[in-house]
Amino acid sequence: MIFESFFNNKYLPSDWKYANITPTYKKGLRSDSGNYRPVSLTSIVCKLMESIIRDNVVTHFKLNHLFTNKQFGFIKRRSATLQLLQILDNWTDLLETGCDMH
Repeated sequence: MIFESFFNNKYLPSDWKYANITPTYKKGLRSDSGNYRPVSLTSIVCKLMESIIRDNVVTHFKLNHLFTNKQFGFIKRRSATLQLLQILDNWTDLLETGCDMH
């Protein structure tokens, strides 16, 4: 009910709008700033609200068939690995039928 009230009134508490940005090491030399990525640490309550909104948007898209078969990111059971396997399968089919791939 709190989240719904904030959403309906187009209000977001100011504390929820702020984040601590901290560098997180990826790989390579630790002395190279290019080997870090920024991570935004935001309010847990705000993240919870974002998650609820995201789930509702995804559900709406699924129920109304607004995602194409080419959409893989951010959908449960539609990973990047699955996408790579599907494209590999498509390429294999093309090669077996003698089609040219550009």
